[in-house]
Amino acid sequence: MSGLRESLEGKYTPTLLIALIALVPYILVTSASTLYQPDILKGVGISKSGATLASSFATAAYAFGALLCGDLVNRFRKHRLFPICGGIAAIGWALAALATGPAPYAIGTVLQGFGTGMLLVVALPPTIQNFSWKRVSLTAMFINIGLFGAVAAGPLLGGAIAALQGWRWLYGAFAVLAGGASLLSMVIIPDEEPPNPGLRFDWPALLLGLGATFLPFGGIAMVGAAGFGSPLVYLPLGVGLICFFALLLVEFHHDEPLAPVKKMWNTIPVIGTLVATIGGGVFVTLMELTIELDQKVGGEAPLKTGIMFWPQLASVLVAAVLLGALFKTRWLPVLVLIGMLSLCAGGGLLLTAKTPDHQTLLMVAVGLLGFGAGTTVSPGLFLAGMSLKSNVLGRIVALVELVRSVGDFIIAPVMVALSKSFSSGGSVDSGGIADSVLISVIVCAGTVILCCALYWGGRMGLPKPKIQQWLEEDGVALESPPLLARWR
Repeated sequence: MSGLRESLEGKYTPTLLIALIALVPYILVTSASTLYQPDILKGVGISKSGATLASSFATAAYAFGALLCGDLVNRFRKHRLFPICGGIAAIGWALAALATGPAPYAIGTVLQGFGTGMLLVVALPPTIQNFSWKRVSLTAMFINIGLFGAVAAGPLLGGAIAALQGWRWLYGAFAVLAGGASLLSMVIIPDEEPPNPGLRFDWPALLLGLGATFLPFGGIAMVGAAGFGSPLVYLPLGVGLICFFALLLVEFHHDEPLAPVKKMWNTIPVIGTLVATIGGGVFVTLMELTIELDQKVGGEAPLKTGIMFWPQLASVLVAAVLLGALFKTRWLPVLVLIGMLSLCAGGGLLLTAKTPDHQTLLMVAVGLLGFGAGTTVSPGLFLAGMSLKSNVLGRIVALVELVRSVGDFIIAPVMVALSKSFSSGGSVDSGGIADSVLISVIVCAGTVILCCALYWGGRMGLPKPKIQQWLEEDGVALESPPLLARWR
């Protein structure tokens, strides 16, 4: 064991590898499971609404786990946190894989999300903070490939798993991967003292965060079964959103907040968070609407639907390479703008391809969507992070992921449910899907206009980020002016 530790401890490649192994499975499944969900319903005897609720609570647990670990990484050694968080995820995958009834499957699904959300904060920031600033472009590229490549590859994997009826084997493999990464972390993650073990526990943030995640996600999960007018939908959704805004307000005025809202209330972090949230939400929405169009309107087999999404994965890889190439240059904000416009263009093509027969247009559209996802969500997160000191990167990731999860996984279910409401005859049709796509494109275009206005209002040029200063000299990479500085 000591020899293995000497060869692996604190090394760049093993650290990045176990981070990606820990995070990719859950992210893959979030976009893959739609295509093999019928096999799950049959295999564990759970209703569609029950499976949707379990998935929504897993997303809530993912967001809350990230917020919670924003505190835990300050008071506990990452050397000990990683195997615990990875073990939680591994247990979740194993429970779901072996489940013969709804309860163990639902519990396992929630544990998958919770463990992965915690790992996001435990595993990801050290791959940036603990190594030379010269490697950060490569790290950004691989993070983009690993995380957003996984989202883009989800439909491909989901179609194949549906054809093979192999979801239990997939989840079993993910349990082994999570367990293996947890064991390896014990010899890879250095046993270092935590940065702030005496930090005051921020109970208001965690309690409000609990309500801001589980309540709205639970409400949204009931839309398909109960409809928008049901109190099972609007009561938890309304109270949850109140908790969400209360969390932001409380943390803004907190002297030592868990979520650094006040520090991020500047031009670049606000734009980065908006881009990551709306860009991610529009991408997930348009991807799910495309699956709806191909599956429920076109009646295509899951495997054929999954194969149609290969341009999405290819374009994410292109986006990741561009992110790595431009990360240290002044052109990163321009890449983000192009990414948002790419999402708008992809949605516009989906409006043109109103039926599944337009396969070429659909494939071009999903290619544009993949490029848009790869040049918005991760770059937006990095923009937010680079405008603050790197020692709070874990908290920034936790806050942005909380906000982004609310955007991604509330916008998409609402738009999918609306597509059914807009359709005639009680089942989803191409007209209803087109209406939801149009709303999504309008939201994306409005966000582009808002972000450009904020950028101009902040008197922002195209500054070159000072990456070495950010990672090695306790400074910031991008000086962020106050919001609307032009009029102050």
